[in-house]
Amino acid sequence: MRAAPAYDDVPAEPKPLGRFDWERVIKRVQMAPGHKYLALTLATYANKEGERVRPGIARLARVMQVSEPTVKRGMKWLRDEGFIARTQQGNRRSTPPQADTYQLTVPMNVLELRQLDPDEATIWGSPS
Repeated sequence: MRAAPAYDDVPAEPKPLGRFDWERVIKRVQMAPGHKYLALTLATYANKEGERVRPGIARLARVMQVSEPTVKRGMKWLRDEGFIARTQQGNRRSTPPQADTYQLTVPMNVLELRQLDPDEATIWGSPS
C-alpha cells in the first residue's frame, strides 16, 4: 500500500475568493503599482463571487490607458503569483474575438506575503 503524500509534496492551488474580499486582499498585499492597478481594474469586471472576469487585453489597455504588452505582462504576473486563474480560454479567431475568462483567487501563501499594514492580524475581516 502506498503512503499518502506529505503535505509539502501537495501543490498549493490558489483559493477562489469573492470580489469584495479579493479587493481587500489586493489593497493590503504589497505589489508593483501597475499590478495593483490592473488587479483592481479586473475586479470591476467580476461578479460578487469573483467569477466571469473577461474584459480582454485590448479593453483593459484602453481603460487603464496603457499598452497591450503592459497588460499582458501584468496578467502573467497575477496568474503566476496566484491572484487570478484562467477558467476558460477565449477564441481569438472568432468574430468578434472572445477573451479568456478568469476567476479571482488568492495564493495559499497569501498570509506570508508582505502586507502594507503589518499590524493587521488577518488580511480580510476584522483584526484580532
